[in-house]
Amino acid sequence: MQTDITTASQTAHDLDRHAKTRSIVWDVPVRLFHWSLVILVGTTLITGFLAPEWWLDIHIWAGYGIGLLIALRILWGFYGSTYARFSNFLFPVRETLTFLRQLAKGRPAHYTGHNPAGALMVFALLAVLGALTISGLIVLGGQEKQGVLAGLISFSFGKAMAKWHELLAFLVLSMIVAHILGVFLESVLAKENLIRAMITGRKKKLPLETARPILHAAPDQIYLSISVIIIAAILAVGSVMWIKPRGLTPMPINTSYSTECGDCHHAYHPSLLPEKSWNLIMAGLSDHFGEDASLDESTTNELTAYLKTYAAERWDSEAANNLRWTSRSEPLSISASPYWVRRHQDIEKTVFVQKTVGSKGNCIACHKDASSGRFDDQKIDIPKK
Repeated sequence: MQTDITTASQTAHDLDRHAKTRSIVWDVPVRLFHWSLVILVGTTLITGFLAPEWWLDIHIWAGYGIGLLIALRILWGFYGSTYARFSNFLFPVRETLTFLRQLAKGRPAHYTGHNPAGALMVFALLAVLGALTISGLIVLGGQEKQGVLAGLISFSFGKAMAKWHELLAFLVLSMIVAHILGVFLESVLAKENLIRAMITGRKKKLPLETARPILHAAPDQIYLSISVIIIAAILAVGSVMWIKPRGLTPMPINTSYSTECGDCHHAYHPSLLPEKSWNLIMAGLSDHFGEDASLDESTTNELTAYLKTYAAERWDSEAANNLRWTSRSEPLSISASPYWVRRHQDIEKTVFVQKTVGSKGNCIACHKDASSGRFDDQKIDIPKK
C-alpha cells in the first residue's frame, strides 16, 4: 500500500515537472513567418490608411511579401515540423465548441500547440489575407494600370474590387484586435507568456505530449514544391507581363499640338477631358480662357480630330474615367471637375501660387508623368514651399 502511495506521488510529481517543462514547439520558420507577417501587414495598413499616395510602391511590395509568406506558410503546413502542420490543429467541430464553452467559463483546456480557437484564427487569417492580396492585385491592375494584371483588368472592375479590398482591410484590422485579445486572454488563463513563446519557440508541453513522436520537416518535399511554385509563377507572370495596360491606347506624338498648345501652357493629355469639352474648346479658340488662340482651319481640324480620338471616353485610366465628368458650370476646365476638386482639396492654396507651380492647371509641376496621361500615384511630387 505504501508503495502504491509512493508511486502515485512520484507520478504526480513527474506530471507536474513535465507540465513545467518548456520545449521547442514553434520552429524557426513558423516564428519568422509570424513576425514577418506582423511587419508586412502593419506596413500595408499604415501605407493604405495613413500614408500619402506616393507611398504606393511600399504598399505594393509589402503586399507581394504577404502573398509570398502565405504561400510558404501553406507549404510549411504540410511539410513542416509537428506543431507547424495543419494536421496537428484541425480540430473536430465538437472539440472546438467544447473549448469555446470552457473559454467562456474561464477554464479552457491547455494545448501544447494551437488550441481550437487559435487554429480557427490561423486559417481565417490565411484566407482573408490571401483574399486581400488577390483583390489588391486586381485593384492595382485595373484602377492603377500597374502590376501583372494591368493588361487584363478594366478600370471599372478594378474600382469595384477596391471597395472589397477596403472592406477586407477593415476585416483584417478587426481580426488583429481579436487575435491580440485572444493571446492576452490565453496568456493569463494558461499562465504562459505566448508572445515570448513565439519569440523563443519554447512553450509548456502537456505530459502526454512529451512522449509524442516528433515530426521533422521534410526539406526535400519543400524544395520541390517551392521550385514548382516558382516555375509556375514565372510562366504565369511572363505570359501576361508583355500585355500592354488595358485601355491605354498607344498615342502618337502630335507635333502641332505640342507646339501650338505647348508653347503657352502644359499640353494636356487628351484623356483629361471628354470629347464634348474638346469640341467646345476648339470651337471657341478666339476666346480661349480670356485670350485669342485662333488657328488656321487646317490646324484646327487636325487638332480637333487628334483630341477627340484620344479623349477621356477612349482611355481607361483612373484620371480619364473620373475627369470625363466635368463641372456643369465650367465644362472646359479640368481643375473645376468634381473629381479634381475632391482629390486636391487637402492641398493648401499657397502651393498652387508658388513660383514652381504657378497655377492649378500646371499638372506637370506635381505629376511627373502628366504628359503620359497615367498620373501614377508614385509619380506625385508636390513642390515644397
